[in-house]
Amino acid sequence: MKRARGFTLVEILVALTLFAVVGGTLLQLFQSGLRNVRVADDYSHAVFLARSKLTELQAHNHLLPGELNGAFPGGYRWQALLSVADGIDADPTRWLRPLALTLTISWGERGESRSYTLHSLLLSQQVDDP
Repeated sequence: MKRARGFTLVEILVALTLFAVVGGTLLQLFQSGLRNVRVADDYSHAVFLARSKLTELQAHNHLLPGELNGAFPGGYRWQALLSVADGIDADPTRWLRPLALTLTISWGERGESRSYTLHSLLLSQQVDDP
């Protein structure tokens, strides 16, 4: 009498356990990869917005030291800090004044907020003091 060939219940349980462990690990890796892609996309969008705001600020002729802020669609916020540039010898008789710019783009909720900061110099026309 020949014995029927096939898998035993123990062999099937071991195979299912291995499949569950490997499958769970692969799902975690896939989820982590998707999260990293989303974060990288958010940072790329923030860089694009920062460059856009920098171009907009460069178009203004008479910027003064101080703070500017606002919001972009999609939950992105911006803050620009303008100050007189240190360490740059500016001739007071010239009509251009160098300003140090710190432009910060922030997004996300309080618990998971992220930001991108851009530092640059802008040239602004001197405004005659009355």
